[in-house]
Amino acid sequence: MGGLRDLAGLLLVGLMLTGLMACQAPTTDSPTTESVAEAPVDGTAAGQQAAQEPLLITDGTVVTMDAVDTIIEDGAVAVVNGKIVAVGPASELAAKYASARRVSADGGIIMPGLINTHTHVPMVLFRGLADDLKLMDWLENHIFPAEAKHVDEEFVRWGTRLACLEMLRGGTTTFVDMYFFEDAIAEEADRCGMRAIVGESLIDFPTPDNKTWDAAVAYTRDFVTRWQDHPRITPAVAPHAPYTVSADHLKEAHALATELDTPMVIHLAEDRAEIERVTKATGYSPVN
Repeated sequence: MGGLRDLAGLLLVGLMLTGLMACQAPTTDSPTTESVAEAPVDGTAAGQQAAQEPLLITDGTVVTMDAVDTIIEDGAVAVVNGKIVAVGPASELAAKYASARRVSADGGIIMPGLINTHTHVPMVLFRGLADDLKLMDWLENHIFPAEAKHVDEEFVRWGTRLACLEMLRGGTTTFVDMYFFEDAIAEEADRCGMRAIVGESLIDFPTPDNKTWDAAVAYTRDFVTRWQDHPRITPAVAPHAPYTVSADHLKEAHALATELDTPMVIHLAEDRAEIERVTKATGYSPVN
C-alpha cells in the first residue's frame, strides 16, 4: 500500500511542478472555457478576489458547440463572477471588457470542457497493473483482489486528486464516476472545481467501504442526500453490473434512485462473456 501512495505522491508532485495546481485553485490557462467557468475553490483572499475578477480569454478560435455549430475565428470568451457572460469576436469583447484580466489561448481552440462519460477515477493508481486481458480475467483475477487489498478512503482521495489533475490538463472538466468511498470522490472533485456525476457502487459482495448490501444502500442514501443540491456534483446510485448484482437488488437500486430522484449508472453488456453469462443465468440478454 505504501508503494502505491508513494507513487501517487511522486506523480502529483511531477504534475504540480508543471503548474497544474488545479486542486487548490483551478487553472485558467487551459484553452477550454469550461475549466474557467467556475470560480476558483480555494478559500484564500486571493482566490476569492480572482473568482470575482472579470476574465477575458482571447487569441484563439472559439468553437461554441451551439445549436448551429458556430465557430468564431479570432474569438473571445468573457467570464464574470465565475460565469461565462459573453462569447464573440475578440475585438468586440476586448472593448466591452477592457479592464478584464487577459488569458491568451496562444492560437488554440477555445471550447467547452470535454466530458468523460465513464470513469473509476481512483483506479488511475492501478494503471499498468494488469493490461491486455479479457474483461473477466482482468476484473475477477486482478482488479477485485487488488481493490480488496489496497483500497481505502486515503487511496481513493489520492487517486481522485491525480485523476482530476490529469483530466483538467487534457481539457476534461466533467466526468461520470462509479467507485467506492464516493463521498470522498465528490469532495475532491468539488475541491478541484470540476463537475461530476458520482455513483456509489452497489455489489453483492463485501467492498472496501461497505461489507454488506444493506450497509451499502444506507451509505448511498446518505451520500445522495448530502450532495443532491450541489451546483456541480450530482450523486447517483450505481449497481455495478447484472453479473455482480442480483435481479432483486437491481430492482432495489432502481427503486432507490427513483425515490431519491437521482440518476442511476451501471455497467451493461460490456463484452461477450458478460452477455453469455447473464443470458445463461436469466434467459435474457443484459439489455432485455
